[in-house]
Amino acid sequence: MKKTIIAGSLLTAGLLGGGVFWGMQNDKIQAEVPGFNTKLTIEEASSIAEKETNSAVESVELERDLTGPVYEVDTQGYDVKIDGNSGDVLKTEQDDDDTDDDFNGQHEQASAAVTQEEAIAAAEKQVKGTVKDIELDDGGYEIEIHDGNKETDVYVDGTTGKVQVGETDLND
Repeated sequence: MKKTIIAGSLLTAGLLGGGVFWGMQNDKIQAEVPGFNTKLTIEEASSIAEKETNSAVESVELERDLTGPVYEVDTQGYDVKIDGNSGDVLKTEQDDDDTDDDFNGQHEQASAAVTQEEAIAAAEKQVKGTVKDIELDDGGYEIEIHDGNKETDVYVDGTTGKVQVGETDLND
């Protein structure tokens, strides 16, 4: 019985020690990876991608890379990665796997009376923070806004411009 208690205690101590070590390493890794602070706005990244591919933007997402913030912009037929600070195009790839999406994206872009910039402005009036992701889907814009450790989903109707604030999540 005493051996079981001692073994259990040693196992618990080992797990706790490992957890503390992992937490310290994870904080160190996160401190070394740059945050979402960018010199380039989502609108500027969209403009760069449109010029690069000569096609309309379907979605924009801001990601963290080991070198810093990177915008991943999907246009009709292309995926473009843009440095979030310098605005340099890091990579452009033809996107062959969504030919149906390309057609739908053209249709949606043409039918949306509200522009991407207007949708962003409307969303930012309702929710404090920085836009990190925007997609035009089913005639409306799905926008993700970050403010500190909060992430809020906002929906803007592409025809009327009406804003609907969705759920807010806390980032861990």
